[in-house]
Amino acid sequence: MPDRVAAMRAAIAEEPEPLVTVTHLLRLCRDEHPVLWERVSDPDCRARVTVVLTELAEVLPARPGERELPRAARHALAAALEPVDDVPAVVVAHALAELVDSTYGHTFAGSFRRRSPYQPGVGDPVPLDSPDLRQVTAMAATSPPWRLANRLDETRRVRLAGEWATRFQVVFDYSATELLAGLVTAGTVVATCHPNRSLDDFEFTRDARRRTFPVRPADPDAQLAEIDRLVARAAASGASIVVLPELCVTERLSARLRDWVRRPEGPRLLIAGSHHHEDEAGDDSPRRRNTAVGWVRGSDLPLLQDKHSPADRPVAEDIQPQGWPEIRVHVTADGWHLVIAICRDLLNPQAVHALTEAGVNLVLVPAMSETLVPFGGPVAQLVGSCQALVVVANNPAEWADTGDLVAHRPARALFGHPGFGQQTRFVHAGDPEPGVALMTVSSGRLRWLTVHNDEPSIRVGRPSSKPEWVEQLETDLIRRQMVEHRLPEQVVLRPAAVLVLVTDGSIGPRVLLTERTPDLAHYPGQLVFPGGAVEPGDDGPVAAALREAGEETGLDPDAVEVLGVLPPFALPDSGFLVSPVLAWSARSAFTGSANLAEVSTVREVPLRELLDVPRRTPGDCGALGRMTATVVDLLSGMLARTTG
Repeated sequence: MPDRVAAMRAAIAEEPEPLVTVTHLLRLCRDEHPVLWERVSDPDCRARVTVVLTELAEVLPARPGERELPRAARHALAAALEPVDDVPAVVVAHALAELVDSTYGHTFAGSFRRRSPYQPGVGDPVPLDSPDLRQVTAMAATSPPWRLANRLDETRRVRLAGEWATRFQVVFDYSATELLAGLVTAGTVVATCHPNRSLDDFEFTRDARRRTFPVRPADPDAQLAEIDRLVARAAASGASIVVLPELCVTERLSARLRDWVRRPEGPRLLIAGSHHHEDEAGDDSPRRRNTAVGWVRGSDLPLLQDKHSPADRPVAEDIQPQGWPEIRVHVTADGWHLVIAICRDLLNPQAVHALTEAGVNLVLVPAMSETLVPFGGPVAQLVGSCQALVVVANNPAEWADTGDLVAHRPARALFGHPGFGQQTRFVHAGDPEPGVALMTVSSGRLRWLTVHNDEPSIRVGRPSSKPEWVEQLETDLIRRQMVEHRLPEQVVLRPAAVLVLVTDGSIGPRVLLTERTPDLAHYPGQLVFPGGAVEPGDDGPVAAALREAGEETGLDPDAVEVLGVLPPFALPDSGFLVSPVLAWSARSAFTGSANLAEVSTVREVPLRELLDVPRRTPGDCGALGRMTATVVDLLSGMLARTTG
């Protein structure tokens, strides 16, 4: 132990990051917890701690808002751990960890964000952000406003990961932290939407083993119209968070529902239920998945979560989870830890323990279950331990088979709230009609609104109808974003973007290309997508691509609908990291002229011609740039998969 304490003192003396210093101290507290428990209240130990804290107050912090430990503070912390009489170092270490937490806790979120997406191992720090519920709800919480146990491996804002970190791939994701800020306030209304009356509304595909895949709406167009009605009613009732049930959409429907968060009157966060789909696994064999998709206002990237606990009733769900089950925690700037869980995943006791240990306090659950009673225990545990808000959206309204004499009508929704006397409340409806359940966060008030078919369906999106191949491209982009993440905040190459604009032609898709003037330094005379460097005033690659396309070709950005962003390409020769922005236009509109200093001609070229090598000659199409050709091949492959 003397050698270990000496090594820790040396590390602390050289460590400028407060979060790492707290981690060093808490690891000692965890390993020496029997000694700490025994001596923490000893009068000699408390006297020594008082002296240490008094001395440190003179050098910690050096300046208000300090984000790094100054050299004087680091050496003072190390010196405080020097052996004194028989006072164990672990007692002082515990006091130092709490002191650094209280003084430098404002830096921890930035430290975790720099590591995002962050997957802790055993003994690594875990963020414990605790929103002040008194600012959110007028109800008296049924549990203390902080955690129930006084643990010795945690401070107010940090906890060390335990063995649960080996059972689940827990990832703390800060990619949408600013977009999700202010999502939960005293005025927040959360809604669950329930579009289906019975199992007859679904199509169940069973194989010879009676395994079922996929489960999907029997009439997707009617289902979308019903969901649009429900989301419109929820939004009109003030809901800023909307949760749809499990398997109530297809891939294409979930992609189309993204348009709701683009509307000013729509919700800020929409969990578009979940859907069955097949992906190609690493060995080229198909993998069946059940994936929930969440859309956030201001982002084209979805929040994604795969299901890991297949259903066994009323059908045997034939999905094939691979690898460690993942729990992705989306952290907001104001301290909420958001997790999407799919139905039975919330019934796994080990998963609930991991959620509790990770400090998760906002859980949104698409479900498809003949009863919500088993969900009551896990939801109550999360509410009591983490002061969590939990929302479970169930579907359909009736589960009775035609030969059943007993009509099974489960609860339509389940809400967990720290102000509820029993911590959970079920929402039942008097009839099986589609409807919306609403919870007001400040008061815990619950309401049920029945939505009838005679109410108008409010469709979202642009008025121009897209060809089927465009919608299939949009769906494929969602799949790709399951493994693609945002660009890192710091890159060696300069960020740039190009606009890959597709339109519909007589012989299939066409793409917009520019022929660069022959006297340019980079790619002279080549056919390329319009684009350029991301400027300081651009809000990311999408804005840069639209701006550059307008400057180079005169394209009207209002005539363009962005579908998504393809993986970036590194171009070392020109020093750019280029993000291709895939977009669709029913008919390209040009409000200005081409920039003749950079562009010789502007062409809309059929994709088929670009892939037909004998036709790809300098005389008719020019020479494709290397990255442009790669994107054309990628686009062709995507279309081949979606239409094949």
